[in-house]
Amino acid sequence: MKTEKRPSLIGSFFKMIISGFVLLAVAVLALVLTIPDVTQLERCFTTSMFQVELCPNSPNYVKLEDISSYMIHALIVAEDGSFYQHKGFDWHEIQESFEANLRAGTARRGGSTLTQQLAKNAFLSAEKSLWRKAKEAYLAYAIESRYKKDFILEKYLNVVEFGPNLYGIKAAARHYFQKSPADLHPLDAAYLAHLLPNPKVYSQGFRRGALTPFSKRMISTILKRMNAYGKLSEPTYERALALMDEFPWRTVSMSTFSDAPSWSLDMDVPMPNTADLEYDDTTVEHSIDATAEDPTPQELEREVNSALGGDFE
Repeated sequence: MKTEKRPSLIGSFFKMIISGFVLLAVAVLALVLTIPDVTQLERCFTTSMFQVELCPNSPNYVKLEDISSYMIHALIVAEDGSFYQHKGFDWHEIQESFEANLRAGTARRGGSTLTQQLAKNAFLSAEKSLWRKAKEAYLAYAIESRYKKDFILEKYLNVVEFGPNLYGIKAAARHYFQKSPADLHPLDAAYLAHLLPNPKVYSQGFRRGALTPFSKRMISTILKRMNAYGKLSEPTYERALALMDEFPWRTVSMSTFSDAPSWSLDMDVPMPNTADLEYDDTTVEHSIDATAEDPTPQELEREVNSALGGDFE
């Protein structure tokens, strides 16, 4: 009588390893075959997330050099302080977000860079899945590998959502402040930057003609960060805070800050040490109350409830 030969543990282990590699290879192949071509950013195309026409020839498109420096700095300090240092992923921010979400027991804080946000807005859907996050990571890597930071920033500012059916910095500057992106002063810029985590909700103060307490705190934090990063001089920072309650700042313009210029906008002003002008995320955060950047659950609930009772048109 023949005894049945049992497979060895080593043989089973190797089969598992080989099967794992095969599955991984299939997953990578599927990812590569279904991934969009990032070179579309160089041409005219319609984005996947909100079907926005992203085209250098569009009347709504604006070059980076035609956008206020205040707006550029406000965006970076609010959304991605290490933008000009990282290669598409801010690992320190990812760790901080993971720990914050773990403590809160919910996904309150994200860790996406501007590059990742561009990849998502331009090429992906709003689907929440690991597969979509894998595509986003691949696209962010591809974008960073191919394009310079200024190119990425310009594309982002022309596609990002600033409110209901409101996409791109040119449309946002016109809608909220009746001006061009080049004329956005520090308060305008900080306001637009504070909208980005949730523009439909956070813009409800504009529709009612007054900033909510939450928006005031967020705008103040962005201005404080710009000052700490060396992008607002102390007089400019203090003047902006003093004018906060005059929202929507109809009588405030660039000339309001002309005798209190920013280091980043007027090279004749004595500048601080060169190191102070870098976007050094870890150093700056030590000088700012980090909790000021994120709403508490109670604040967010109040903002959402208030917005749901408002006019979204």
